[in-house]
Amino acid sequence: MKNRIYLKFFSLGIIFLFIGTTIIPNTISYTIDPSISKMIKEKPEIFSSGVYDLLIIAPSRFSRAINPLVIHKNKNGVKTILMDVEDVYDHMYWYGRDKAEKIKYFIKNAYDYWGIKYVLLIGGRKNQGPKETYWIPVRYSYLNRNYDTMREEKFLCDLYFADIYDSKGDFSSWDDNNNGVFGEWPNDEPALDKPDLYPDIAVGRLPCRNRLEVRRVVKKIINYETGKSPDSWFKKMIVVAGDTYPDKTDYIDGEVYTQQALDIMNDFKPVKLWTSDGSLKDSKDVVKELNKGCGFIWFSGHGNPKSWATHPPNSSEWISGLKIYDIRFLVNREKLPVCITGSGCFNSMFNISLLYSPRVFGLPARHCFSWALVIQKFGGSIATIGATAFSYETPDINTGYGGIEWLDLHFFEQYKKYKKDILGETWSDTIISFLQNCSIDWNDPSATGSALVCKNVEQWLLIGDPSLKIGGYA
Repeated sequence: MKNRIYLKFFSLGIIFLFIGTTIIPNTISYTIDPSISKMIKEKPEIFSSGVYDLLIIAPSRFSRAINPLVIHKNKNGVKTILMDVEDVYDHMYWYGRDKAEKIKYFIKNAYDYWGIKYVLLIGGRKNQGPKETYWIPVRYSYLNRNYDTMREEKFLCDLYFADIYDSKGDFSSWDDNNNGVFGEWPNDEPALDKPDLYPDIAVGRLPCRNRLEVRRVVKKIINYETGKSPDSWFKKMIVVAGDTYPDKTDYIDGEVYTQQALDIMNDFKPVKLWTSDGSLKDSKDVVKELNKGCGFIWFSGHGNPKSWATHPPNSSEWISGLKIYDIRFLVNREKLPVCITGSGCFNSMFNISLLYSPRVFGLPARHCFSWALVIQKFGGSIATIGATAFSYETPDINTGYGGIEWLDLHFFEQYKKYKKDILGETWSDTIISFLQNCSIDWNDPSATGSALVCKNVEQWLLIGDPSLKIGGYA
């Protein structure tokens, strides 16, 4: 069964050479010295004792700023351990072909021996230059599908760190042919790698670039979880939408989808910012309502790394919902929502910088849209889930098969119907439900079929604390 999926968008792989080695899923065996093979199969000493819920991995220079969060989590019954990423590399010396794979092997061991449920990666880019260097490494998925003349050979994918085991119980390497190219699905060809995709643990990232950003977001998380969330603001849900594809659907799709979410969240006060009734005219309307506070906000429309927009009904005119430069006017203080913006292309593309700004279309930006919301000092969001690349919508409004809006919409179903109020569990269970309902044909070479279903789920990134108690503990 093939389903056409629409693009949601507006206005080199590295090969690793191993000599005398054989890479297999759960270990690395060196043919030159059998004793080494035996040594690396043994359980690392660090995992000998302890049971934890949350593993935080961050560079050592951020540790002091993160310690208050560790204390707060343990105080609230979330058993937490902070590991310096430098120590992770040391413990995984014999594991992993690059730093990202070493981290994944460490997460695997923490899952096996400590029983962790959540992993929080704290660290983004180190600089604003054109060269990408990271405090915590990223994994790119090489699922390559062009759209017209626009190429996108790879994209950020933190789901890689959450998918520990495949369906057979083996380590999920995302590199079936061991060529150092992960999640490989060449354009107009069947997939070369067939990752399991099912998250075994919940992974979130805070792509902080410096200690100031760390301290700011740690303070926001602690205040959010310990403060009261009165119904006067938390039990309110804002939806921002219009006619996403005026030339491809005979209904106002963004507004239909967000109404479906409001129907699910029927005990929340609905606040509709829609182009059809004039309640969404520009970004000032969003800033005004968001500054009153809300528990959730869903942007359903188009995006790029620094802005979100949509259309009036049956019109190609652009209506700006929010730009990164408007976020400074958000002063909702402690009244912070969980923000969903998966339908907006590139909104969570956290690898951009002032000198590296693909898909920005205009003045460069220091941060992507989703992260800018989270690190806004006097407001914004407590967490944002969004797309790191081109995201795709399905024209089937009844099933939403494989489209990014399926993920966005069913996030609210997991929260309300299935009572998933820990953010990372809401995120991971939404992905699991998506995969159970939207099968992937790995042999499909088409440009608009299973590859885009796979891409939607791989790029749906959580920027935030996966152990976050939605609404707080008070």
